[in-house]
Amino acid sequence: MRAGVKCEQRREAGIPPGQRTMKTTNKLDVTKADATTGENLDEFIKLTEEYFRENWPENLEGHSDWRTHYKSWLKTRAKEGGRRLWIVKVGGKMAGLANFYSSGPEGARVGHISEFYVKPDFRRRGIGRDLFYMIRHELEKDGCRILKSEVQPDEPGRMSFWEELGFEVVKVQMALNLAADEEE
Repeated sequence: MRAGVKCEQRREAGIPPGQRTMKTTNKLDVTKADATTGENLDEFIKLTEEYFRENWPENLEGHSDWRTHYKSWLKTRAKEGGRRLWIVKVGGKMAGLANFYSSGPEGARVGHISEFYVKPDFRRRGIGRDLFYMIRHELEKDGCRILKSEVQPDEPGRMSFWEELGFEVVKVQMALNLAADEEE
């Protein structure tokens, strides 16, 4: 059983008072993937698979059609609108990805960061922070007042990353694995 921790950031958290933007230190090149047209989608899915293999390999075991399923899921989400899929490159090399969207009515919009990944060779260089500020800027343009990211409690490095950006724990989700009952 895993519990997910929802982290939230209020619009003004993480930015010093009176400052609207945060200066970035890395030159990040963002390539947009489009689940509707398929543009750059295979590259995005390949990088997402790497992210999953690093963090949750059990989710890929026994799923020979994982890429097909994930592509279908992304296409469904794209039809709902507002989803952005970014491939991040530094110096021409793939460094990470972001999958995020906004939801809710005008004046109460919420930004959701679904997947956020920086490859191990690119970590601890400020790339994740810079990527977050780029995402934040996009979501603010959508009118988002709150940003959310879901982090597993057994991932202290990720928890501290989001907390350093001004996020705070607001909700804990619990889950019951019904398949585990069947195995006994």
